[in-house]
Amino acid sequence: MNWFLVNTNVKTTYRQSILQKRNTLGLSEVSNLSKTILRNADLGLNLSAITTLGSYFSVNNEVDLATLTNIRLKKNLLTTFPKVEPNHSISLIAPKDFKKLRKNKYDIFEPSDGDKVNPIDHEIIVIPTVGVDINGYRLGYGGGYYDRFLESVMEKNNRPLLIGLIYDFQFIDDSINESHDIKLDIVFSEQQSKKFS
Repeated sequence: MNWFLVNTNVKTTYRQSILQKRNTLGLSEVSNLSKTILRNADLGLNLSAITTLGSYFSVNNEVDLATLTNIRLKKNLLTTFPKVEPNHSISLIAPKDFKKLRKNKYDIFEPSDGDKVNPIDHEIIVIPTVGVDINGYRLGYGGGYYDRFLESVMEKNNRPLLIGLIYDFQFIDDSINESHDIKLDIVFSEQQSKKFS
């Protein structure tokens, strides 16, 4: 049997199961858990104070990063957000005007204008994550955008820290990575933080 197909099927099964569970969360549950997760991450990494942070606009019950974004905006700190580009790629953009966001083809808000910031110029990039396996490898949404985007950064010495902010049930007690998958450095949930070297 083809190992690639087996692993792809396993990833699909985990992805569907986690997303199904995440979709059942209520608004107040998302809000309360997100506050705890952000507090844990801020205590660990000072996300609300670092100079350049890569973030994202949360959708579909992802950990809500709006509070973090607002704190950073008030402090005038550089925060970038992904924008889908042609050829299945993304860029990290520092929006000029948060009132001029637009929804992309995945129905996710993204900057309509702003300055592109090289990934290597970030201190930390928060990666949208469906799940994280026992070795720290990210299970994404299946499009490979972040895998391709960060491929050139992974081997650099002074690369940004790659982190995940997830609910506890998004930890996967299995090894499911493929060769192209991105390994996260630190992952925070409401109950724990895990470092992966």
